[in-house]
Amino acid sequence: LISKSIKQNGEEMNNNVLIKISGLQMVDDTGDNVESMSAGKYYLKNDKHYVLYEDMDDENDEITKNTIKFNSETVEVTRKGLVTGKLVFKKGKNNQSLYSTPFGDLLMEVYTKDILLEEKEDNIDLKIDYELYANNSKVSDSIININIRETV
Repeated sequence: LISKSIKQNGEEMNNNVLIKISGLQMVDDTGDNVESMSAGKYYLKNDKHYVLYEDMDDENDEITKNTIKFNSETVEVTRKGLVTGKLVFKKGKNNQSLYSTPFGDLLMEVYTKDILLEEKEDNIDLKIDYELYANNSKVSDSIININIRETV
């Protein structure tokens, strides 16, 4: 994926990619699987991977712009749209952020247990294992798997 990027002015430029995000949330010993696929753009800048994509709310057709910025130590997920906020995952650390929703603001906190990054020639796998808290109460134990694959 990285080796096929086009260099312009010494920096890796946009590649069209398919982003598959699957997650498992455990709440009170009950698991809930979530999966989505989106087309997006990928680039590498200053040793950080960037993925940009949009998704649409099923109920009101509102578009949310998403950016995932990551390396092997830190993952930042930024959403701008109906729900706006930024989650920062750093292995072994707690991070708080404010999420704005149509129903009001939520104080979100994540404790990141682990981040695994595997880079292959034509795709990247990113796994985040974390605990999610909202307004100081634990919501779930969660695992997110993100696969970024170059489109042909």
